[in-house]
Amino acid sequence: MITPVAGVDGCRAGWIVVRSRGGDRTIAVVPSFADVLDAARDAVVIGVDMPIGLLDRAVPGGRDCDRLARRLLGPRGCCVFTPPVRSALGARAYRAALAANRASSPARLGISIECFGLFTRLREVDDALTAEPALAQRVFEVHPELAFREMAGAPAGLPPKRSPAGLARRLALLARHFAGIRVAARRPPRGARADDVIDAHAVCWSAARIARRSAVRLPPQPQYDALGLPMTIWY
Repeated sequence: MITPVAGVDGCRAGWIVVRSRGGDRTIAVVPSFADVLDAARDAVVIGVDMPIGLLDRAVPGGRDCDRLARRLLGPRGCCVFTPPVRSALGARAYRAALAANRASSPARLGISIECFGLFTRLREVDDALTAEPALAQRVFEVHPELAFREMAGAPAGLPPKRSPAGLARRLALLARHFAGIRVAARRPPRGARADDVIDAHAVCWSAARIARRSAVRLPPQPQYDALGLPMTIWY
């Protein structure tokens, strides 16, 4: 039986969704996470490059899964950002989010402006999963850099994805699993960039591993936030 899966990444126009079923693949850009769920409604597993599950109190390095991912990626660990605490996520201005994150614990830890730039996407995913907790049985947090590390068998990870060497290596790895990936990256859908296409395919690759029960979970034993959402990263 061929299992449909999907890989999802945020992009300029919303979300890019790579849906795969055997040799068939579709790539689409949709405006909201609700549209993601609709576009991938038949997917057994939906991998998403976005944090799922949030701490209530800020701690150095963020969630355990974030720290473990950075440790594995070594020099590329900088691409794993620390998510905000839940009380900060509702803030609509950076200063308010920063204050809420700092007030959450004696550590007084802030958040980066880059992290705040993802709040809209973070809220969409969090709202969907808190409204329908059963979605967590098929929506999984995936980090594309961990997927590429696993594909390549490269403990130190790959060169930066926007470097010529890094781009070429990632495309070569994906070409083993997705026909036409180089053309798809050269001609991304409107509202997305080449690196969005590439990352969504890497997430889709991990989604297939999750469906086959061959994926790796960080940490090995699942952890949950105060609302019962998993705080785990898969690859």
